[in-house]
This record gives sequence, structure tokens and C-alpha cells, in this order.
Amino acid sequence: MIELKLFIYYASWLVFPLLFWFIAKRYSILIVLSLLFIYARFIEPEILLVHKYKIQTGFSAKYALIGDLHLGIYNDASILKRAVAKIDKEDVDALLIAGDLIYEPDPKSLKDLFAPLQELSIPIYAVLGNHDCVGNGASIRKRLEKILDGLGVIIITNKAIELNNITLLGLGSHWAREDKVELLDNYSKEHNLVVLTHNPDTTLSFKSNHYADLTLAGHTHGGQIRIPYLYQKVIPVQGEVAWDRGLYQYKNGQVFVTTGLGSIGLPLRFLIPPTIDILTLY
Repeated sequence: MIELKLFIYYASWLVFPLLFWFIAKRYSILIVLSLLFIYARFIEPEILLVHKYKIQTGFSAKYALIGDLHLGIYNDASILKRAVAKIDKEDVDALLIAGDLIYEPDPKSLKDLFAPLQELSIPIYAVLGNHDCVGNGASIRKRLEKILDGLGVIIITNKAIELNNITLLGLGSHWAREDKVELLDNYSKEHNLVVLTHNPDTTLSFKSNHYADLTLAGHTHGGQIRIPYLYQKVIPVQGEVAWDRGLYQYKNGQVFVTTGLGSIGLPLRFLIPPTIDILTLY
């Protein structure tokens, strides 16, 4: 499977000689399709946006949120290095990483892939996603966690951290069945609670008495290849909410979904560039 993905990755460069051939033959439709493919394969994945939001929670904080880095077979350390440089210019309290840090990487490369994180002087908190916990990720999970720890990243899977007057609760991967939502039994609406998880579907398991002022998640990639009217059919979520991107008002509190930095399946992004979200809570 990895060999096939590598073949697709490198074979995609053939689009350039094909484009010249299509131009010579005046195949208009194929020219347009080739240009769209070039944009989605080589241009948009290299764009890195910063989106800023103000979210009313009743308490103050400012976080940088990223997710779905998927460093490995398609993305190297360069996109994380660029993200770190942008985050470093923002006056944030912490960087939060909403899981899916890897995508079938060479285990020997993990330290180099995540090395840019050590350039940040702010606290970094992360949870793991399905690609970090199941399949290929399961075999290198402990190595990944050890390397992240060495770089100063605090893994809060099913753990709570007190940040001034705010509780940051990390929940594990929903697909790996590690999201221990029963931990919310320890909190009420009187607590200033921010939940960090990977899959927004985790919130569908919250009980009626569970409440978080804000739940932060990723997983959706915003569709990754955002063809209008079609992309939501492939977003890997279930249940009553069509999670996509941005802020949702949900019965158990607000949910914010970041669209991530990387890609899976195909090394493409279309109409949904890699994004860092800066969240100002007030």
C-alpha cells in the first residue's frame, strides 16, 4: 500500500510533460483538468493560511490550533517549520495539536519530522488521532510519544491540565475507542473546560450531563478535496452533525473543527488550504 502511494506521489510529476502535449494537441478540456490537478497537487498544499477567531466562552485565553499534520509519506518537516514560524509571531498562550500527527512515516525520520516544534517557547499540548493509534501508527506509537516528549510536547490523551483558571482535558482517538468521555463526569458548567480531541464525533458520545465550554477537534480536513456539493459525502464523520470546519453550537457546548495541515489518500488539497487557527477566547 505504501509503495502504491509513493508511486502516485512521484508519478504525479508526469502531469507537466502531459500538459505540454495536451497544449500541442489543443485538447482544451485536458488542459483545464491538468491545470486544476497541478494547482491541487503542487500549489495549494504549499499555501499556509492563518485564520483568526473570537469565541465567547466566559473566560480569557488565546491558543494556536493545528491538526492533521500527517507528516510522513506526503509531508516532510517543511510545512511544520513554516507553521512554527507563523505561530511564533502570534501572542498565544499555547499551541494545541488535535491529533493525526503522522501518515505512514519512516520511523527513523520521526525526530527530524517534528524537530521544528522545539523552536517554540510556548507550551505545546497534543492528543493522538486515528492515524497515530491504529494501523501503521500503532506500531510506532510509543516511539512517536517518546520523541514528542523529548521535544517538549505534552501528550494529554485522557488527561487534564490546569492552565491558570482553565482546565484543558484531552480525549483519545474516537476510532481507536480511546476517547474516555466519562472523564467529563468530573466537571460541570461551573468549570472553565476546554476539551482537545481528534474526531469531533467524540462529542456525540457526551452524556446529557456532560458540558464543555469549547471542544477542539480536527479529522475532517474540511473535505481535503473540496468539490462543491460532493466533499461532505466523503468527510469521515458519522452521526447527527455534518462536521466540516469552523465553529458549531452543539447541545453539550461549542465545538470548533480545524481543517488541518496535511493530506491523506491522495497528496492533494483543493479549495481548503493548510490552515493554522488562532482562537481568542473571551
